[in-house]
Amino acid sequence: MKKFQFSHLLRDILIVAFLTAISFLAIEVFCQAGWHESRYVYVIIDEGIPFSEITSRVTDAGLVRAPRLFVGLGRLFGIEYRAGAGRYRFERTSDMATVLRTLYDGVGYRERVRVPSGLILESVARILRKKAAVDSTLFMAYASDSTFMATLGVPSANAEGYLFPDTYDVEWNEAPGTLIRRMVDNFYRAFDDSLRERSKEIGLSVNEATTLASIIEKEAMLDSEKPKISAVFHNRLDRGMKLQADPTVRYALGRWTGRIYYKHLDEPSPFNTYYARGLPPHPICNPTRSSIVAALYPTEGSADLYFVATGYGTHTFTQRGVDHNKAKAEYKRTLEAQRKARQKAEEAARAAEEGGPAQEKAGGADPEAEKQNEEAGESGAQ
Repeated sequence: MKKFQFSHLLRDILIVAFLTAISFLAIEVFCQAGWHESRYVYVIIDEGIPFSEITSRVTDAGLVRAPRLFVGLGRLFGIEYRAGAGRYRFERTSDMATVLRTLYDGVGYRERVRVPSGLILESVARILRKKAAVDSTLFMAYASDSTFMATLGVPSANAEGYLFPDTYDVEWNEAPGTLIRRMVDNFYRAFDDSLRERSKEIGLSVNEATTLASIIEKEAMLDSEKPKISAVFHNRLDRGMKLQADPTVRYALGRWTGRIYYKHLDEPSPFNTYYARGLPPHPICNPTRSSIVAALYPTEGSADLYFVATGYGTHTFTQRGVDHNKAKAEYKRTLEAQRKARQKAEEAARAAEEGGPAQEKAGGADPEAEKQNEEAGESGAQ
């Protein structure tokens, strides 16, 4: 009788132990508790690293609490041979099963990267490096490879102007060539057959139209003014006049910040439209579709040859040099009035903080105002 009771007791102990082990396993594999400030955790898996290193990384990230069990299951289901390189995103509360399943799928998280309009190649490369660890050096090498450009149908020696501004889902450390191909394909979806036909009608090649669009992109602040700006450039080209577009000077100098002086207008470069006649050899930035459309459809009937900023986000368009000079003078007066208004507001704010009346000060020229005076879009200023 005692022997029978002992065997039953031993059986019960084994069942409890088995159920406890199964419960522990289930908790480790399917449960992950805890509160965290941020919702997601990211784990980078490099090409060719062993599964033991992957285990260490997900463990260090707080996703796995039983690394030996994780390694065992990973090897059991062949996950160690399927986990691809990339950046993986997990919810911090992910259980072990979710982590294993994600690695089994082998597809890393794609970063949503916005490439703004009006950027040059180097700026696009920097954004992609920062947001998705794309090799910027290799990116620039591909973007400057004329043979590679030819395979993509780019009518230029490099990709300047053809990396269409948009939001892209980018794999972590994605191959630059693959990414550039996607961006160029996106450009040609924007510059569709109807626009290419229109380009032929007005006697512009795709590269010329894109180059003009890139200048419009840099000059315009409002989409509504783009056809008017385009008309100015078309009129000047038709008359054999230099475009005299300030952004082309900056591109020729390789500097997009700081002051531009009159001496810079003589920079001997085919991209400097104060120095050279006609359009630059290729685009100076990546234009939007609205700029491309404006380049191909300038305002009909416009006889304007000049434009200058107003100081309020718009431009004044004129047909005669004398009227253009008046508009420039008015623009400078507006900037000076704005400078004084800002100065007065700042002095009033300081006085309010100090508890005393605002004091009038005779200040020198505001550096930002001087910068705007020298850099404002004044096509045809000479």
